[in-house]
Amino acid sequence: MDPATLKKNFEEQIATTEKQIAELEENLVKAKEYKIKLQGGLETLGLLEGEGAAPEGEPEAPAE
Repeated sequence: MDPATLKKNFEEQIATTEKQIAELEENLVKAKEYKIKLQGGLETLGLLEGEGAAPEGEPEAPAE
């Protein structure tokens, strides 16, 4: 292959890879948001079942 053909091929591969990276980053953001929603659902179920556990990273509310 001549250098011009190689250069064109590499540029096409870079463009394709950049597009794939953007799609993967977008899907990662969506997956993280979905995980947060699932964690919130678990916390809600715990509260409804009377576990009374505070969410991770938050102190327990003082009993009155």
